[in-house]
Amino acid sequence: MKPGAFFGPRRVRAGCLVFQDPLFLCAALYLLLYFDGGGFLRISLLAAVLHECGHILIFCGIKRRLPRILVGITGLSMRTRGENLTPGQTFLLAAAGPGTNLLLAGIWYGRICIRATLWDDAFLAANVLLAGFNLLPVPPLDGARMIGAARDVMRNRRQK
Repeated sequence: MKPGAFFGPRRVRAGCLVFQDPLFLCAALYLLLYFDGGGFLRISLLAAVLHECGHILIFCGIKRRLPRILVGITGLSMRTRGENLTPGQTFLLAAAGPGTNLLLAGIWYGRICIRATLWDDAFLAANVLLAGFNLLPVPPLDGARMIGAARDVMRNRRQK
């Protein structure tokens, strides 16, 4: 028996989705959601999925096709290695996720000003925290990709 064969395949591909360690991922997600009494994990997962939808929407606008998406225990991530993207496109693609979260936070802030609920507060907090975390200039987060793309844009402008 191969090492790790007991736990199933390491990667499972379904169209443009690639699931890494799917059995472990499903078990961990089941346990986390089972013990999520307050529902904050569900709200955070919704914010994370909407964050990735922002990236996917921009990618589809640029390339006219769906990207490859890795689904793993650390979350969702879009694979753009090997894609021919200009620095401007890379910046726009990296900014789309945090931008989506900040847009949703703004909309939810408007909702909270009218009528606040615990779920609305949690969704606002999840979006602000997710955007702020992803804007950190640490690879592989969006902030580092944005800084790298902006640096490349500036370098290209100086060379002209």
